Amino acid sequence: MVKGALGNVIRKSRISLGYSQEELSEKIGITPTHMKHLESEHRKPSLEVLIRLMETLGFSFDALVFPSSDNTIQNEWLALLSNCTESEQNIIRDMVISIKKNHLT
Repeated sequence: MVKGALGNVIRKSRISLGYSQEELSEKIGITPTHMKHLESEHRKPSLEVLIRLMETLGFSFDALVFPSSDNTIQNEWLALLSNCTESEQNIIRDMVISIKKNHLT
């Protein structure tokens, strides 16, 4: 893993979702100071905190291992969808299918 990759993924995902460091730290149950250290990579997260970050921000392990690939849009979609109910996800899926179907004809 490239040095700085984790901090960059956390920061980019947090900003793209409009969270402050304080808001994100509250969501995942750590202190704002700890969040600052994670983004600057002065500290590494525990596995539990890493999983909560991935779930909350919608980034995958691939984004950490392969930082050169730009997964920003995919990560944003994953984060948005993960915060939707199953009913909302079904509506979004049906809309995308309809758009793709109508676009191809």
